[in-house]
Amino acid sequence: MPFGAGPIIGLDIGTSAVRAALVAQTRGGWSLLRFGQVALSPGAVAGGEVRDDGQVADAIAQLWKRARFKTKKVIVGVSNQRVVVRQVDVPYLEEKELRSSIRFQVADHIPMSVEDAEIDYWTLDDYSTDSGDRMLRLLLVAAASDMVESFVGAASSAGLQPAGVDLSAFAVARAVSPAARGELGIAGAEAVVDVGAGTTNIVVHRGGEPQFVRILMIGGDDATSALGREIDLEFDEAEATKLDLARGVGAPAARRVLDDQVASLVSEIHGSVEYYLSQDEGEPISSVIVTGGGSLVPGLFEGLQDLLRTPVRRGSPFDDLDASKSRLTQEQLAQVEQVAAAAIGLGMGRGRK
Repeated sequence: MPFGAGPIIGLDIGTSAVRAALVAQTRGGWSLLRFGQVALSPGAVAGGEVRDDGQVADAIAQLWKRARFKTKKVIVGVSNQRVVVRQVDVPYLEEKELRSSIRFQVADHIPMSVEDAEIDYWTLDDYSTDSGDRMLRLLLVAAASDMVESFVGAASSAGLQPAGVDLSAFAVARAVSPAARGELGIAGAEAVVDVGAGTTNIVVHRGGEPQFVRILMIGGDDATSALGREIDLEFDEAEATKLDLARGVGAPAARRVLDDQVASLVSEIHGSVEYYLSQDEGEPISSVIVTGGGSLVPGLFEGLQDLLRTPVRRGSPFDDLDASKSRLTQEQLAQVEQVAAAAIGLGMGRGRK
């Protein structure tokens, strides 16, 4: 359902932390009014899914107390392997009729029962076939209902009022790209790559309209886990080793393990972009924005630049956002810069459930 009136807080339930942002749009642009985060223990959220409802609800409640959020109405982001995003072509119908019959129209296009899925779509094109049949090309989003309810349930258990659910990938794109928000025109398509702890989201949009989405179940924690396995370290020690390597400090054996993990992730991202370009509707990508805490893994940014052969830049939600009212210091803003995009973008957008 569309949002009602009043402020909405974006709630990002991630692998390593829960984060929330309150933003507002004024004549001068977007402003961040408040932001906060609370860490989660490993395993509370895994593979992009809530595994420990109680711990997640407790962390959200703690977040609201720490950040002193007064609004309880939230939009929740989801991103995991139980979300399917793909283009489908269906016979033309007026919007009201299409909305009421969408489950029947797309039943053969998703790998789950439509009765057990939350479904939404964007209309990408209205065209006629060579035989004169009028068709609609849709970007379909289908998410398993029980998975969605686990996110909604955790927020509700923390005393919040979920008003909508959005795809985290769309939220990140809105937060870091004026073009994705429709505020800036660019030539060609733009890709936004968000590398998180456990998942990597790739969105290709054209003029603010999403054309392609890929959710990869790989992220920065995979490099940490590989270091732990290969060098026999506890997770926290492996994470510290990864951070040391980012500063140019570390043993050659650890560097080789990390390089292998980065090469694998870069290859996965490159393969997804190439798949989009291979489609009939694929349009040359003129720019790539990379963000997310996992994007700071050493070698990732450079590897993407080399392989994609397209201008690549780091994206920050604070590039076009006034954070002066957030009560965060410049040091605090720098610390959350690469992990705040999903929560901020969720607060910017309009979700549906």
